Amino acid sequence: MRHVLLTAGLLLGPAVAAAQQAPQTPAALSLADAIAIARDQNPAYRQALNNRGPAAWGVRNAFTSLVIPSVTTAAGMTYTGPGSQTFLSSSFSQSVPTVSSFYDLSLSWQLSGTTLSQPGLAKAQQHAVDADIAGAANALVTGITQQYLTVLQARDQGEVARRMVARNEEFLKLAQARYGVGQATLIDVRQAQVARGQAEVALLRAETAVSVEKLRLFENMGVVPPTDIKTVQLTDTFAVQTPAWQLTDLLTMAEDQNPALKALRARERAAAP
Repeated sequence: MRHVLLTAGLLLGPAVAAAQQAPQTPAALSLADAIAIARDQNPAYRQALNNRGPAAWGVRNAFTSLVIPSVTTAAGMTYTGPGSQTFLSSSFSQSVPTVSSFYDLSLSWQLSGTTLSQPGLAKAQQHAVDADIAGAANALVTGITQQYLTVLQARDQGEVARRMVARNEEFLKLAQARYGVGQATLIDVRQAQVARGQAEVALLRAETAVSVEKLRLFENMGVVPPTDIKTVQLTDTFAVQTPAWQLTDLLTMAEDQNPALKALRARERAAAP
């Protein structure tokens, strides 16, 4: 029995530890909370952030190779014991052992066109990585916002389906009452029953759609959803407004601020001779 408990503890230990390390999702989830959690947990965004470190070290190494000379060291030791040695017709003898050693330290500093261009190349590559990170952040915020709105849309559609069920329930009661006093036929009652059944099916689909869209939101955030997804409620609301942008303004903003375009331009400068 003790071995069984020990085995169960070993199997459940990593799962319990992962559950303890997983971030707690608030029951009332705002858009700002969703974006903050996604910044900390989304794998694609974290991967983009991880590229900043190697790019910064590349800049440091480029300036280091330009300023600091290279150092070369060497050392050695030889030992010769007592005895005699014959070389051709001559004999050499040594009565005492000898020990010899040598040391070498050299400094070299080379200046070339390649060395001079490395800092600028590394800085351009760092700018490209920064632009990639900005693009990943923009895509993260946009994706979370769109999915958040999709969940709200599915929730509103579910509310409409719920009202349709109540409306068809009232129509069914009305048809039954009219049939009881002889003002409607049995066909009218059956049609009202069919309409109520269709409304209930639509409501079930709408509720399922809400749960599915919530799961997609948590997937985009990069966290494990709670067991009961229905307990998570979205709190933000958005007013419908008419955009005042013009196409030329949007094109100008995209040309000046688009992170992917900035990254391509930085890599173009890095690749230029």
